[in-house]
Amino acid sequence: MTQNRRPKRAIRSRMAQTGEKYTEARRALVAPGGNSGGGGEDPGVMITWPEGSLGWFTDQAYNAILLADDEARMLSHPRVDPEHLLLAAARRGNVERLLAAQGIDARAIHDVIVRINGFGDKLELGPRRSPASGEVLRRAVAAASARGVLGPSTEHLLIALGEQELTARILGELGVRSAQALVDAAYPVTRPPVDHAIMERRAAQLARSGSTAPSPGPIPPIFERFTSQARDAVDAGIEHARNIDDPGVEPAHLLFGVLNAKAGVVATLRTRGGWHIPPAQFVQPRYPRATGIFSPDARRVVAEDVLMISERLDHGAVTTGHLLIAILERRRLGPNLDRRDIDENASEITSSLPDIREITAAVIDALPGEEDT
Repeated sequence: MTQNRRPKRAIRSRMAQTGEKYTEARRALVAPGGNSGGGGEDPGVMITWPEGSLGWFTDQAYNAILLADDEARMLSHPRVDPEHLLLAAARRGNVERLLAAQGIDARAIHDVIVRINGFGDKLELGPRRSPASGEVLRRAVAAASARGVLGPSTEHLLIALGEQELTARILGELGVRSAQALVDAAYPVTRPPVDHAIMERRAAQLARSGSTAPSPGPIPPIFERFTSQARDAVDAGIEHARNIDDPGVEPAHLLFGVLNAKAGVVATLRTRGGWHIPPAQFVQPRYPRATGIFSPDARRVVAEDVLMISERLDHGAVTTGHLLIAILERRRLGPNLDRRDIDENASEITSSLPDIREITAAVIDALPGEEDT
């Protein structure tokens, strides 16, 4: 349903000037290059916007929106702003490829954000989406609709982000003058705009039923606050999950990766304390699988728990030591490990280690250590 009369007045004014029918006039106003400035009509004006609904978006864009929360948390920023959406979208998918072709990666965007806004003073475990980010999401829906796409993906987020002052500045500093031109070059408009009635029906459906979480769920990136040794340990945990043919990464896999780190705080303590780490009991994968999906527990370890420990110890970087404490403090190895070889291996590893309090004290004493950022 329309929420006010302004859009209808604009459409009828164009009808009077051009003699077009109502649908033709409306499409002209929301098409690329129309009076809307290229982003299309504003769904917050033209349709009923279901509060908090992400069901408009493809799984790729939905995941980027969820990962923006992690980006804000890693920077200790209290709100999820458009720059965090930009950083998350640049991690993978369509936007990653578009920016990579321009020589831009997520780390470059992260560095500009830090230079402009710095790090926050206090960890915010649950940063809230700002009104500006909500506007980006609405504009992304509009941009997709104007291009004949009902489900916006990350490239439509990029178009909307190019209309925001700070994110446009960040992109400009990195050499992207027009996000819309960048997207149009790779994804030219070939369809008429989505009919307004279809948009209204979709909005009504989302208002009634909400949206389901994307499948697969968000894959936390190796954030810039992680040292190179911590990144390697997480990658080793992912590889361990892949080698034993498990569909997801659990804390047990991360534990194996951290304890087998070749360098860093944990490697030093392992050698000094003579910790015995049993070898992984690998099995041949039955078929290739792009393992990398984190279970909720594993995701909390790398996206939340390590930050709480870093703040508690007044450390900036996340090291292998922070990872080890986070895994051990969670005190469980994940509910989805029903394969016998994983359970036995994890149990054997933990039973061979010193008491958790002894390990935690040793790690804290060694931190922050000499790990490379």
